[in-house]
Amino acid sequence: MTPSVRRTVPRVLLTGLLTAVTGAALAGGGSGHQTGAPTTAPFGCRAGYVRPDFRALNAQLTQARALWTSQRPTNYTYDVNQIAAPVLFPGTRVTVRGGRVTRTTLAPGQEGTVNPALSARTMDARFDEMAATLNAQAKAPCPIVRQTFDPTYGYPTRFASGLGDEGIMDGFGEWNISNFTVN
Repeated sequence: MTPSVRRTVPRVLLTGLLTAVTGAALAGGGSGHQTGAPTTAPFGCRAGYVRPDFRALNAQLTQARALWTSQRPTNYTYDVNQIAAPVLFPGTRVTVRGGRVTRTTLAPGQEGTVNPALSARTMDARFDEMAATLNAQAKAPCPIVRQTFDPTYGYPTRFASGLGDEGIMDGFGEWNISNFTVN
């Protein structure tokens, strides 16, 4: 269960980190407009930081979860790519049967070792994880949150969170879901 650590900065990690530290790109959350107000923290949020609108983020999450619940397939697979900065974990294919994770394997073209503690989740568990993170981040002084959802099934396609403080070096986390297939 050892994550792969690359000596060069992977494009997806670099993109995520650059997005996290440039302006308030992630601060609005989701694909909607930014409605939060500028804020400061005792240790200082970065210049231009805008606090996420947690009411809008939670409403977006609730709406997506309702769409997922209305048509939740019992059997599906998906690929997940996860970053826990500065570590990029290998892409993992997750298989769900009967509403439970039954298998995790490396996604095609990936090398390394699957970390089931991070990847072995049903979509329902991912929704729960997102809700818990939103709750925790709402209490943080300089939170950054971004989430997107599939328009057909409502499952999350991206979730990213971190801190928009002046001294950010790591601690930014993100996962992306692709290749969702109903079996």
